[in-house]
Amino acid sequence: MSCSDLADWSLRHRIAVLDLGSASFRRAWSETVPAGYRPGVCLSRLVAAGRVRRIGRGLYVAIDPVRETQPIAIASGVFSEVPHSVTTDAALAHHGLIDQPIGEITVVLSRVRRPIRIDQMTVIRPVTLDEQRVLAADAYETTADGFAIRVATREQAVADALAEPRWMRYGDLLPEVLTAFTDEEAARTASRVLDRTTAAGQRLGYLLEGAGRPLPSALAELRPVRAVYLRPQKQARGHYSTRWRVYG
Repeated sequence: MSCSDLADWSLRHRIAVLDLGSASFRRAWSETVPAGYRPGVCLSRLVAAGRVRRIGRGLYVAIDPVRETQPIAIASGVFSEVPHSVTTDAALAHHGLIDQPIGEITVVLSRVRRPIRIDQMTVIRPVTLDEQRVLAADAYETTADGFAIRVATREQAVADALAEPRWMRYGDLLPEVLTAFTDEEAARTASRVLDRTTAAGQRLGYLLEGAGRPLPSALAELRPVRAVYLRPQKQARGHYSTRWRVYG
């Protein structure tokens, strides 16, 4: 075995990202590279040979010669050894609820991390919540082309988008997303948003009412006293719901 086998080992084990500080990299290194090599030298050679691509300090994507690795697999792979979940746009796209190009992949963590550019089109955007909320998120392990990912459920992704509207680029599509929800999913989403903020509950009630959907009991009892924006980043004072005190 040699340095050149490192990328092949990663792809064979369906590991999208070589993180020089991770346990998976230490295993890959011990099984492929003979003593005497330094990781920096080996990875520089692999970059020059087009076998890996550097995306950050100590972070490299193994390049599959057959097919391009999905960005969601890279985003989740970067944080594979810490609690996290991919949410909002990328999660909803993974679930088939939106089909827009995802240029920003939102990943929820308990610690602050800088954005990471995957390529010219896509950026990983880490966002933070309290560690207990990260651990309690309704997310699950699955795969994308065989690579392990941790992704928020449909309900969690919508709850995150309503509690933190700036986390979702395509928030205008939430009414369309909610039309695909069952009444049970809407009720679970209501419980999740109300556990976050009253404003998130107001936004969900506004959207469900606009879609002609029955309201979950938790929302039917909500009587907000403060006005909020549906999309705070737009600050558009358009249609105003007196019931929900939401500027749509």
